[in-house]
Amino acid sequence: MRNITYYNAGAGAGKTYTLTNILADKIQSGELKPKQVILTTFTEAAAAEFRERAKQELYKRHCYDEALALDQAMIGTVHSVANSFIQKFWYYLGISTDLSVMTKEDAEFYL
Repeated sequence: MRNITYYNAGAGAGKTYTLTNILADKIQSGELKPKQVILTTFTEAAAAEFRERAKQELYKRHCYDEALALDQAMIGTVHSVANSFIQKFWYYLGISTDLSVMTKEDAEFYL
């Protein structure tokens, strides 16, 4: 895969601030379209916060259509983004789309 950027930083390091500005710069310049964005995080709250802050930054820059189009971006938890890909490309994987997260009890059993 091309054009992948990986950022790793601890809590309070300014990841959301940095990423929202990088994202807004790339969208504003036309280098990137919102529907091309894939961003994963570990919690639903963090994903929602990122999406909201990115939209606010685009609004500040008068990129109104782009801010609205950010709803097309794949921003979510690692699990939700992976599940979106599975739901979209299940036939390549040869699996059913009827998937769910394994219960704690099942996970313990299989481990």
